[in-house]
Amino acid sequence: MKKLFLVGAFALFTGVSAQQTKFGATAGMLTGFAKVKTPMGSDSDSQTGFYAGFFAEISAGNNFRIQPGINYANIDNSSALQVPIMVKYYVDPKFNLQFGPQFLFDLEKNILPDYYNSTNVALALGGAYEFTPKLFVETRYSVQLNNHLKNAPSGYSVKANYLNLGLGYKF
Repeated sequence: MKKLFLVGAFALFTGVSAQQTKFGATAGMLTGFAKVKTPMGSDSDSQTGFYAGFFAEISAGNNFRIQPGINYANIDNSSALQVPIMVKYYVDPKFNLQFGPQFLFDLEKNILPDYYNSTNVALALGGAYEFTPKLFVETRYSVQLNNHLKNAPSGYSVKANYLNLGLGYKF
């Protein structure tokens, strides 16, 4: 599944006409918010790390762009790949709002594959401000939709939400 998704993302990046597509890089702070629920109660924690990656921005009309990307994410020496596929709506030429799915693939060895999802799906919302046609700042918050736990008894769940805050550069 991971390989198929990464091959598809690569094909999307390389298969789109260069006249309608801009490429770029982004990096910044990543904060993860984890919440564990059990029948006895719940607990939450947050930690901060970093992300860095690449994206393509594909024109989809006057005020719309589609921006698939791939980010290496690291929090507390745990690493993952974030794959956001954002739809961007330009409110004005310098400011856009973003929404779309974000996939997370844990890169750590899964020691409990029957009980732990190493692939997770989230809904992401955010925005960006472009200082110049090439330099921008962006923020995105993703809410995990599935449970990190596989085959968990009723009342047990582990979910992680992420806040990305970073700078980007279009080539």
